[in-house]
Amino acid sequence: MSTRVLFVTGGAVRVGRAILLHFARLGYDVAFTYRSSVDQASSLAAEVEQLGRQCLAIQVDFEADDAVPRITDALADRFDRLDVLVHNASVYHANDLAAVTPDVFRRDLLVHAEVPLFLTKRLAPLLTASSGSVVAMTDVDLARSRPSHLSYLASKATLSSLMANLARELAPEVTVNCIAPGAVAWPDDMPESDKEGYLSRVPAGRVGTPEDVAHAVEFLTTRGRYLTGETLRLDGGRHLR
Repeated sequence: MSTRVLFVTGGAVRVGRAILLHFARLGYDVAFTYRSSVDQASSLAAEVEQLGRQCLAIQVDFEADDAVPRITDALADRFDRLDVLVHNASVYHANDLAAVTPDVFRRDLLVHAEVPLFLTKRLAPLLTASSGSVVAMTDVDLARSRPSHLSYLASKATLSSLMANLARELAPEVTVNCIAPGAVAWPDDMPESDKEGYLSRVPAGRVGTPEDVAHAVEFLTTRGRYLTGETLRLDGGRHLR
């Protein structure tokens, strides 16, 4: 049998990078997309190959008309199977009703919903053949209103709805789930006072890590395969307060 394959969108840094390295250590060959993180993508590919695994890095802008076929063609040229698809690519920014524009809203929907939908559609035959899994990154704040991030959360909510419907359509061969992270790495410019305020509302007493997300993806795609159509809140219990 050929080696199992993991594919992650937006994989060069932070959460995506942690997922790729974790699965490479588990024995998977891996592939990922990136847009502008050229140096990080190169170093990640080298690190994966040092682990004895194959790594395919695909530079692509999701706003290009041919983004989805370019990605799937590149995967097909390198690998003959796909076991895990992770929709991780994201654009995160603040905008409220006064600030949101049609262009920004369309871009958020493109990155968070349209590309994941059509990537899943084109890759579904491979995932079905391998009894694979799809995992999408949403956001724990979907459970509450947050008007300061209007288009971001609206597009993530669309992604969540798409995954729930795909969980039914692709069953029983393919499982489809979401992970809704809270903070899993501090922003570089976050003041210490804001970090303290956030942690005061986290029962687990610490910020999450990209590795926490990687372990959750592993669970959902291995021992947790009786779960499908679910959203796993990964926030250290912050939603309880």
